[in-house]
Amino acid sequence: MGTEIVIRDAGFGDAPAIAKVSYLTWLHAYRGIIPDAELDALNLESVTDKWVQILSLVSPKSGTLVAIYDGSLIAYSRFYPTLDSDDDRDMVATIGSIYVHPDFQHKGIGRELMRKILETVKGHGFTEATLHVLAANETARKFYEFLGWERDLDAVIERSDEETVPKVRYRRNHL
Repeated sequence: MGTEIVIRDAGFGDAPAIAKVSYLTWLHAYRGIIPDAELDALNLESVTDKWVQILSLVSPKSGTLVAIYDGSLIAYSRFYPTLDSDDDRDMVATIGSIYVHPDFQHKGIGRELMRKILETVKGHGFTEATLHVLAANETARKFYEFLGWERDLDAVIERSDEETVPKVRYRRNHL
């Protein structure tokens, strides 16, 4: 990859490109983990609408970073105060998402984006970070463990279609 990756704060106009990365990554990463019917029901328009809503909300303790390569948005990550009842919302951030376009995976972009999002989280006054990952998503779990995240909680998450999906929480105590 000859062109430099630029990581910056997301803007409102990035919603369609973030949605495209999200949509394609879900189809790529979750086939065989999430029921096919749920993945087949995804559509780019509804994912875009979701990202328009997310990016229109301004909060001093949350944000979205995007990675740009050769003029195209190829990855993003989002953080916000924890929603976990056993953590302090003022001190613990959740990395709510980190996705890299399937064509750009395994090139170091995710590592660099994670480094930058943790730096940003620390700059917002958080001292710890957590993230949740599907228990069956071995690829993501290996990635997080390689980067020093430690598994600290198993959880079962109720999905909208009444199906439960086991997740694992990972934690970084030192940002």
